[in-house]
Amino acid sequence: MSCKVITESHGFYIGYETLSEKEIEQVVFVDPKEAISDLENDQKIYAINGKQLKDCISKSDTSVVYIWGPRCHGSACISILSCQKYCSENNYDLFVVADYYDMEMMEIQNHSKSPIFIANHQYYNKRYCQKLTQLFLKELVGPDFEGQENELGRFLLFDKGEFVNGKQDLFKES
Repeated sequence: MSCKVITESHGFYIGYETLSEKEIEQVVFVDPKEAISDLENDQKIYAINGKQLKDCISKSDTSVVYIWGPRCHGSACISILSCQKYCSENNYDLFVVADYYDMEMMEIQNHSKSPIFIANHQYYNKRYCQKLTQLFLKELVGPDFEGQENELGRFLLFDKGEFVNGKQDLFKES
């Protein structure tokens, strides 16, 4: 019984199946060919693929993609509000991509200028968070992603849509 609890918990699986009907109404599955650059933060969660985000951030001079764990308490995990403040002060556009569904935390933390995104598990046909994130990041980062899966960190920096580097700590100079 304990294995079921561990393997079905948020962070191991994406958690879409555990959402209530009302919570599912807050999730928008964006057509994989549709652009997302005009989306505003309307408090909905947008399920997208890595290519869509890459196309979107290519329109920004500098941007940060925050791979956000809603219940993460590690030193690399900061609030979206703190991340948005840092990005605004340093002229970065912020794009938040949640690791998994946690509607309570998504509602509390949804303070970025753009909506919260999540990797589209239907598009990738995956429920397991680690594999889903790998496929998403491979499309987003491109060839630089190979072999760096565990070294990128939660904060990915881009310049005109091109991956620059990843950081575990957004506030430390690297």
